[in-house]
Order: sequence, then structure tokens, then C-alpha cells
Amino acid sequence: MGKVKVKLWTHQYLIIILLSLVMFASFYMITAGFPIFVTAINDNPAIAGIMTTTLMTASLITRFFASVIIQKVNMKLLLIISLIYFLGTIGLTFVNQSIGFLIFIRALQGIGFSMLTMLVFTISSNIVPKSRLGEGIVFFAMSTSVGTTIGPLIAIAYLANYSFQSLMMLTLGLMSFSLVCSFFTKNTVKQEKEIPQTTANEPFYKYMFDKRVLLPCILVSLNYMTIAGTVNFMGAFGNEINVGGSISQFFIAQGIAMVLVRTFSGKIFDRFGHRILIIPAAISGAVGLILLGFSTNMVMVLVSGALFGIAFAIIHPIGQAWALTLVPPEKKATANSMLLIFIDFGLAIGSIGLGFLAKFAGYGMTFSYSAALMIIILLLYLIGSKKTAAFEANK
Repeated sequence: MGKVKVKLWTHQYLIIILLSLVMFASFYMITAGFPIFVTAINDNPAIAGIMTTTLMTASLITRFFASVIIQKVNMKLLLIISLIYFLGTIGLTFVNQSIGFLIFIRALQGIGFSMLTMLVFTISSNIVPKSRLGEGIVFFAMSTSVGTTIGPLIAIAYLANYSFQSLMMLTLGLMSFSLVCSFFTKNTVKQEKEIPQTTANEPFYKYMFDKRVLLPCILVSLNYMTIAGTVNFMGAFGNEINVGGSISQFFIAQGIAMVLVRTFSGKIFDRFGHRILIIPAAISGAVGLILLGFSTNMVMVLVSGALFGIAFAIIHPIGQAWALTLVPPEKKATANSMLLIFIDFGLAIGSIGLGFLAKFAGYGMTFSYSAALMIIILLLYLIGSKKTAAFEANK
């Protein structure tokens, strides 16, 4: 075999990473800003919860149809239209700021962001060369993770000094930058010419579901159930163990571990496959959650954050890269759509289920019990990956 290394950091790859980073940061600025604004004018935190539920519901419903639309329309054109649509929903916030209208806007934004995430996930996976799929997907996932982290931090700090309207103006400017980037992207469908479009005559549901990627999707969903626990209950856990706001350092440790691991995990996937990564990741995640549950000081919290960060860094992007190797190129949109649907389900079920458990067991024990989800990931992987191994070998 030749040793020629296909270029990853192409002009198109850099554009989609920059576009996605700014887009995710903008969206999560809005997501963090809305509850703060609504609670301030209504003095009812439950309304903020309704807005989030509305957003997730609209997004989830849209995901069931997004993969079908994406496979039948020019992706570059659809990306431009979706960004213009989302810019329009931001503009609507200046028209009316009644609670009912803002909830309606969140539903519209859920539809738009669902389409946008499906598009950037699919375009990025089409751009990445097959020989460097794991590395390419991991770095793309890092850009979305950075945007997701930066967005709320900017919004919270900004709204402490400036108005909600000016925050919307800022996000309008940032999303406009993403729109400009979209004009420099290319329609990636043409990269798949060598493979026949076998989906052309398939029934509608075949565009939305492919059983070949079910296992990676389930593993990622279980991982996001544990993530829902850390995101929703970490603040309350800090009060439970008397460290207060210092508990937020868990996420700093998690983020550092995540960035470090993702710098090389993609290359390992491309050379050795997913088995060498997912097994230790699941074990690391389980140990991290158990340690977190029994933490009594910040040293234990930081160590648990780093261990959990290793699992977070690997299971999602490697699961996505693995899923994409299990389907033909024309089914990449279907694989990405399924993955995002399972992520949404994982976050929703994890928030509700672990919240219910926390009422009876306390936050610390809830984290320790959620380690069982990591054990399930390990067991399902060990059992289920044997069935996919034959298919991957045939490919």
C-alpha cells in the first residue's frame, strides 16, 4: 500500500469548521440568554423550561425528516436557506417580546437549528477523506464542542452588563458571518458519484432509519444520558458537598481532558479501529462517575472530571465515525440524522430519569448509579460489535 497521506485540512474543511464553531456558539448564546431574559421579565423559571421543551420538541420532529430533505436537495443551497431562515427567527425577537411570541420563536429556531446541525454534520463527513475519517470527525466535533461551551459563557457574562436586545444583535452578526462562510462551501454530493444512488427507489422510512448504525447510536445515546446528569445537577451537587461554585471546575478538567484526547484519538481510530478506543473510554467514564459520586473535595472532583472527559471525548465522535463506516456514502445523512435523534433522546431521558433518581438517592449517589450506563455501553459494545465486524470486513 502507498504511504501517500491524503490532505485533511483543506480549504473546504477549514470553512465548515469555522462556520460550525461560530454557528454553535451563536445558538448556545441564544439558548442561555432566553431563560435569563424571560425569568427577568416574568419572574417564573417554569416559562424558561417550557421554552427549552418547545425547542427540543420542534428540533426532534424536524430531525425525522431532515435526512430525507438533505438527500434530495443541493446541500450548499439548503445550508444558505437554513442560515437565512435562522437569521429571520433572530430578527423576529425585535418585533414582539411577549412570552407567547417568544415561545413560538423558539419552536421556529428548533426547526432551523435541527436542519443546520444535520447539514454541517453531513457536509463535514463528506469532505473528510475516508482514510482520515476518524481524525476529521473528531476535530469537527471539537469545533462544535468549543462553540457549545463558549456560547453560554459569553451570554451569561454579556447579559450581566448589557441588554437582551443587544445580545440578539450580536448573535445576528455572528450568524451572518456563518452565512458568508456558507457561500464558500461546495455541494458535497458530487463526491459520491462513484457509488450508485441505491436509495432513489427506497421507501420513505429507509431515508430516516438504517439498522446498521443502530448500535453506535445507542452507545452515544447512553453516553449523553450520563452527560445530562452532569450538566443538570452539578451545581446542586456542589452545594451538597459544600464546595459551592467551585464545582464548575469539573467542566474545566473535563474540557482539558477532552481536547487532549481528541488530538490523537481520531488518528488511532483510522489506524486501529474503534475497539481500542471505546472499551477504555467506557471504563474511564464509569470510574469517573463513581469517583464523582463519592467526592468530598475538589481534588476528587477534578480527577473525576478528567476521567469522564476521556469518555466524552471518545464515545461521541468515534461512535459517529464508526457509524459512517457502516453505511454507503449516500446514507451518510441518514446515519448523522439517527445519531442526532439518539443524542436528543439521551439528553431528554437522562435529564428526567436521573432527576427522578436524585430525589430519592441524592445527587452524589445519582452520579455513581449513572456509572451503570457506562457499564451497559461496554457490555453492548462487546456483544454488538462482533455482529458488525463481519460487515466491516466485507466492506
